[in-house]
Amino acid sequence: MQKLNNVKVIFVDIDGTLTNSKKEVTLKTSEVIAKVVQKGISIVLCSGRSNQYTQIKSRLANASSQIISSNGSQIYDYLTDEVIYKNIISKDVLKKVMEYINSKEEGFILNCSDIRYGNKYLMRKMNPGDKIIKNLNEIENKDVYQLVIETNSYDKMTEMINYIKNNSELEILNCSRAYINGLRNESHYYIDVNDIKSSKGNAIKEYLNAFNVAKEDAMCFGDHINDTSMFNSCGIKVAMGNANDELKAKADYVTLTNDEDGVAYFLSKYVL
Repeated sequence: MQKLNNVKVIFVDIDGTLTNSKKEVTLKTSEVIAKVVQKGISIVLCSGRSNQYTQIKSRLANASSQIISSNGSQIYDYLTDEVIYKNIISKDVLKKVMEYINSKEEGFILNCSDIRYGNKYLMRKMNPGDKIIKNLNEIENKDVYQLVIETNSYDKMTEMINYIKNNSELEILNCSRAYINGLRNESHYYIDVNDIKSSKGNAIKEYLNAFNVAKEDAMCFGDHINDTSMFNSCGIKVAMGNANDELKAKADYVTLTNDEDGVAYFLSKYVL
Protein backbone atom coordinates (compact mmCIF):
# COMPACT_ATOMS: atom_id res chain seq x y z
CA MET A 1 0.00 0.00 0.00
CA GLN A 2 1.29 3.46 -0.93
CA LYS A 3 1.34 6.56 1.25
CA LEU A 4 -1.95 8.49 1.49
CA ASN A 5 -0.63 11.85 0.34
CA ASN A 6 -3.97 13.53 -0.29
CA VAL A 7 -5.16 13.57 3.34
CA LYS A 8 -5.94 17.04 4.73
CA VAL A 9 -8.01 16.22 7.82
CA ILE A 10 -8.37 13.13 10.02
CA PHE A 11 -11.34 12.54 12.33
CA VAL A 12 -10.63 10.23 15.28
CA ASP A 13 -13.11 8.66 17.69
CA ILE A 14 -11.96 8.55 21.33
CA ASP A 15 -13.15 5.50 23.30
CA GLY A 16 -11.87 2.25 21.84
CA THR A 17 -10.00 4.14 19.11
CA LEU A 18 -7.72 6.93 20.31
CA THR A 19 -7.51 5.60 23.88
CA ASN A 20 -6.55 2.15 25.10
CA SER A 21 -8.63 -0.08 27.38
CA LYS A 22 -7.51 2.00 30.37
CA LYS A 23 -8.94 5.15 28.71
CA GLU A 24 -5.38 6.46 28.24
CA VAL A 25 -3.82 8.36 25.35
CA THR A 26 -0.42 6.66 25.11
CA LEU A 27 2.82 8.58 24.66
CA LYS A 28 3.37 6.85 21.32
CA THR A 29 -0.01 7.96 20.01
CA SER A 30 0.40 11.58 21.16
CA GLU A 31 3.87 11.78 19.61
CA VAL A 32 2.70 10.48 16.25
CA ILE A 33 -0.33 12.78 16.21
CA ALA A 34 1.93 15.78 16.96
CA LYS A 35 4.04 14.89 13.92
CA VAL A 36 0.96 14.61 11.69
CA VAL A 37 -0.31 18.02 12.85
CA GLN A 38 3.14 19.54 12.29
CA LYS A 39 2.92 18.22 8.74
CA GLY A 40 -0.10 20.49 8.21
CA ILE A 41 -2.82 17.84 8.53
CA SER A 42 -5.65 18.57 10.98
CA ILE A 43 -6.55 15.84 13.47
CA VAL A 44 -10.02 16.40 14.89
CA LEU A 45 -11.37 14.27 17.75
CA CYS A 46 -14.94 13.22 17.00
CA SER A 47 -16.71 11.76 20.02
CA GLY A 48 -20.00 10.93 21.64
CA ARG A 49 -18.57 12.39 24.83
CA SER A 50 -19.11 15.91 26.18
CA ASN A 51 -17.31 18.99 24.91
CA GLN A 52 -15.25 19.20 28.12
CA TYR A 53 -14.08 15.58 27.98
CA THR A 54 -13.28 15.73 24.27
CA GLN A 55 -11.24 18.89 24.79
CA ILE A 56 -9.16 17.24 27.53
CA LYS A 57 -8.36 14.23 25.35
CA SER A 58 -7.58 16.46 22.38
CA ARG A 59 -4.98 18.37 24.36
CA LEU A 60 -3.45 15.15 25.71
CA ALA A 61 -3.23 13.75 22.18
CA ASN A 62 -1.61 16.88 20.69
CA ALA A 63 -4.50 17.03 18.22
CA SER A 64 -5.96 20.11 16.52
CA SER A 65 -7.99 22.62 18.54
CA GLN A 66 -11.22 21.95 16.67
CA ILE A 67 -13.27 19.14 18.24
CA ILE A 68 -16.58 17.43 17.47
CA SER A 69 -18.48 16.34 20.58
CA SER A 70 -21.84 14.96 21.78
CA ASN A 71 -22.15 12.66 18.76
CA GLY A 72 -21.79 15.51 16.29
CA SER A 73 -24.02 18.09 17.95
CA GLN A 74 -21.21 20.62 18.32
CA ILE A 75 -18.03 21.66 16.52
CA TYR A 76 -15.92 23.83 18.82
CA ASP A 77 -12.48 25.44 18.66
CA TYR A 78 -11.10 25.58 22.20
CA LEU A 79 -8.25 27.93 21.35
CA THR A 80 -10.47 30.62 19.84
CA ASP A 81 -13.54 29.75 21.97
CA GLU A 82 -15.60 29.59 18.76
CA VAL A 83 -18.65 27.41 18.23
CA ILE A 84 -18.30 26.54 14.55
CA TYR A 85 -21.51 24.49 14.39
CA LYS A 86 -24.24 23.41 16.79
CA ASN A 87 -27.45 21.40 16.76
CA ILE A 88 -29.22 21.51 20.11
CA ILE A 89 -32.17 19.68 21.64
CA SER A 90 -35.37 21.71 21.82
CA LYS A 91 -36.20 22.88 25.35
CA ASP A 92 -39.86 21.93 24.89
CA VAL A 93 -38.88 18.39 23.96
CA LEU A 94 -36.28 18.24 26.71
CA LYS A 95 -38.76 19.28 29.40
CA LYS A 96 -41.13 16.41 28.55
CA VAL A 97 -38.34 13.86 28.45
CA MET A 98 -36.82 15.03 31.73
CA GLU A 99 -40.21 14.80 33.44
CA TYR A 100 -40.71 11.29 32.11
CA ILE A 101 -37.26 10.06 33.22
CA ASN A 102 -37.68 11.60 36.67
CA SER A 103 -41.09 9.95 37.02
CA LYS A 104 -39.40 6.59 36.40
CA GLU A 105 -36.61 7.47 38.88
CA GLU A 106 -33.90 6.86 36.29
CA GLY A 107 -30.73 8.87 35.80
CA PHE A 108 -29.83 11.37 33.10
CA ILE A 109 -27.02 13.75 32.11
CA LEU A 110 -27.34 16.91 30.02
CA ASN A 111 -24.24 17.83 28.01
CA CYS A 112 -23.84 21.59 27.61
CA SER A 113 -20.83 23.32 26.10
CA ASP A 114 -19.13 24.21 29.39
CA ILE A 115 -20.85 22.06 32.01
CA ARG A 116 -22.81 18.84 32.59
CA TYR A 117 -26.00 18.56 34.60
CA GLY A 118 -27.39 15.41 36.17
CA ASN A 119 -30.58 14.55 38.04
CA LYS A 120 -30.74 13.14 41.56
CA TYR A 121 -31.13 9.57 40.31
CA LEU A 122 -27.82 9.64 38.46
CA MET A 123 -25.77 6.50 39.14
CA ARG A 124 -22.34 7.57 38.01
CA LYS A 125 -19.99 9.77 40.02
CA MET A 126 -20.32 13.44 39.17
CA ASN A 127 -17.23 15.19 37.82
CA PRO A 128 -15.89 18.38 39.44
CA GLY A 129 -17.99 21.25 38.13
CA ASP A 130 -21.01 19.08 37.29
CA LYS A 131 -24.32 20.13 38.86
CA ILE A 132 -27.55 18.47 39.91
CA ILE A 133 -30.53 19.98 38.10
CA LYS A 134 -33.98 20.27 39.66
CA ASN A 135 -35.91 22.01 36.88
CA LEU A 136 -35.41 23.27 33.34
CA ASN A 137 -35.37 26.91 34.42
CA GLU A 138 -31.83 26.39 35.71
CA ILE A 139 -30.59 25.94 32.13
CA GLU A 140 -32.82 28.48 30.43
CA ASN A 141 -29.79 30.18 28.87
CA LYS A 142 -27.83 26.99 28.17
CA ASP A 143 -27.68 25.03 24.93
CA VAL A 144 -28.16 21.30 25.54
CA TYR A 145 -26.34 19.22 22.95
CA GLN A 146 -26.99 15.74 24.26
CA LEU A 147 -29.05 13.81 26.78
CA VAL A 148 -27.60 10.63 28.28
CA ILE A 149 -30.09 8.30 29.96
CA GLU A 150 -28.84 5.54 32.27
CA THR A 151 -30.30 2.75 34.38
CA ASN A 152 -29.19 -0.42 36.16
CA SER A 153 -32.02 -2.49 34.65
CA TYR A 154 -32.03 -4.07 31.18
CA ASP A 155 -35.83 -3.98 31.02
CA LYS A 156 -36.00 -0.33 32.10
CA MET A 157 -33.42 0.51 29.43
CA THR A 158 -35.72 -1.12 26.89
CA GLU A 159 -38.57 1.04 28.20
CA MET A 160 -36.45 4.21 27.88
CA ILE A 161 -35.41 3.28 24.34
CA ASN A 162 -38.99 2.69 23.26
CA TYR A 163 -40.02 6.03 24.75
CA ILE A 164 -37.32 7.93 22.86
CA LYS A 165 -38.07 6.09 19.60
CA ASN A 166 -41.64 7.39 19.80
CA ASN A 167 -40.38 11.00 19.72
CA SER A 168 -39.89 12.13 16.13
CA GLU A 169 -37.53 14.97 17.16
CA LEU A 170 -34.99 12.75 18.90
CA GLU A 171 -32.51 10.09 17.84
CA ILE A 172 -30.57 7.46 19.80
CA LEU A 173 -27.01 7.71 18.50
CA ASN A 174 -25.21 5.37 20.89
CA CYS A 175 -26.10 2.57 23.26
CA SER A 176 -24.08 0.66 25.85
CA ARG A 177 -22.49 -2.48 24.45
CA ALA A 178 -23.85 -4.51 27.34
CA TYR A 179 -27.38 -3.73 26.18
CA ILE A 180 -26.60 -4.29 22.48
CA ASN A 181 -25.10 -7.68 23.37
CA GLY A 182 -28.14 -8.66 25.42
CA LEU A 183 -26.30 -8.91 28.74
CA ARG A 184 -29.12 -8.71 31.26
CA ASN A 185 -27.07 -8.87 34.46
CA GLU A 186 -24.93 -5.74 34.01
CA SER A 187 -25.09 -2.93 36.57
CA HIS A 188 -25.08 -0.04 34.09
CA TYR A 189 -26.82 0.65 30.77
CA TYR A 190 -27.00 3.94 28.88
CA ILE A 191 -28.14 5.60 25.66
CA ASP A 192 -27.00 8.85 24.03
CA VAL A 193 -29.96 10.92 22.82
CA ASN A 194 -29.63 13.82 20.40
CA ASP A 195 -31.70 15.99 18.11
CA ILE A 196 -32.81 14.02 15.04
CA LYS A 197 -30.47 16.01 12.76
CA SER A 198 -27.35 15.28 14.81
CA SER A 199 -24.72 12.69 13.92
CA LYS A 200 -20.95 12.49 13.68
CA GLY A 201 -21.35 12.23 9.92
CA ASN A 202 -23.41 15.41 9.62
CA ALA A 203 -20.91 17.30 11.78
CA ILE A 204 -18.06 16.12 9.58
CA LYS A 205 -19.93 17.41 6.53
CA GLU A 206 -20.32 20.76 8.26
CA TYR A 207 -16.61 20.80 9.12
CA LEU A 208 -15.53 19.92 5.57
CA ASN A 209 -17.76 22.68 4.19
CA ALA A 210 -16.52 25.26 6.73
CA PHE A 211 -12.86 24.51 6.00
CA ASN A 212 -13.28 23.84 2.26
CA VAL A 213 -12.02 20.25 2.37
CA ALA A 214 -13.19 17.61 -0.12
CA LYS A 215 -14.66 14.36 1.20
CA GLU A 216 -11.94 12.44 -0.68
CA ASP A 217 -9.28 14.25 1.38
CA ALA A 218 -10.84 13.30 4.74
CA MET A 219 -9.90 10.21 6.76
CA CYS A 220 -11.55 8.78 9.86
CA PHE A 221 -10.84 6.16 12.53
CA GLY A 222 -13.58 4.36 14.48
CA ASP A 223 -14.47 1.21 16.37
CA HIS A 224 -18.19 1.21 17.16
CA ILE A 225 -21.57 1.31 15.44
CA ASN A 226 -22.04 5.03 16.19
CA ASP A 227 -19.02 5.67 13.95
CA THR A 228 -20.90 4.46 10.86
CA SER A 229 -22.01 7.96 9.91
CA MET A 230 -18.37 9.10 10.13
CA PHE A 231 -17.50 6.45 7.57
CA ASN A 232 -20.25 7.68 5.26
CA SER A 233 -18.83 11.23 5.30
CA CYS A 234 -15.13 10.48 4.75
CA GLY A 235 -13.26 9.28 1.69
CA ILE A 236 -10.79 7.12 3.64
CA LYS A 237 -12.23 4.88 6.36
CA VAL A 238 -10.10 3.02 8.91
CA ALA A 239 -11.57 0.55 11.40
CA MET A 240 -9.71 -0.45 14.54
CA GLY A 241 -8.69 -4.06 15.02
CA ASN A 242 -11.09 -4.17 17.98
CA ALA A 243 -14.01 -2.77 15.94
CA ASN A 244 -17.17 -4.78 15.42
CA ASP A 245 -17.50 -6.77 12.21
CA GLU A 246 -20.19 -4.47 10.80
CA LEU A 247 -17.88 -1.45 10.91
CA LYS A 248 -14.91 -3.43 9.58
CA ALA A 249 -17.01 -4.40 6.57
CA LYS A 250 -17.52 -0.71 5.76
CA ALA A 251 -13.83 0.18 6.16
CA ASP A 252 -11.20 0.68 3.48
CA TYR A 253 -8.51 -0.42 5.94
CA VAL A 254 -8.31 -2.22 9.28
CA THR A 255 -5.49 -1.25 11.61
CA LEU A 256 -4.24 -2.72 14.90
CA THR A 257 -6.37 -2.60 18.06
CA ASN A 258 -6.56 0.38 20.41
CA ASP A 259 -4.36 -1.49 22.89
CA GLU A 260 -1.73 -1.84 20.16
CA ASP A 261 -1.71 1.89 19.28
CA GLY A 262 -3.63 1.19 16.08
CA VAL A 263 -4.12 4.87 15.22
CA ALA A 264 -0.41 5.65 15.67
CA TYR A 265 0.60 2.56 13.69
CA PHE A 266 -1.55 3.46 10.70
CA LEU A 267 -0.58 7.14 10.70
CA SER A 268 3.13 6.31 10.95
CA LYS A 269 2.97 3.82 8.11
CA TYR A 270 0.67 5.52 5.63
CA VAL A 271 0.50 9.26 6.43
CA LEU A 272 3.89 10.36 7.79
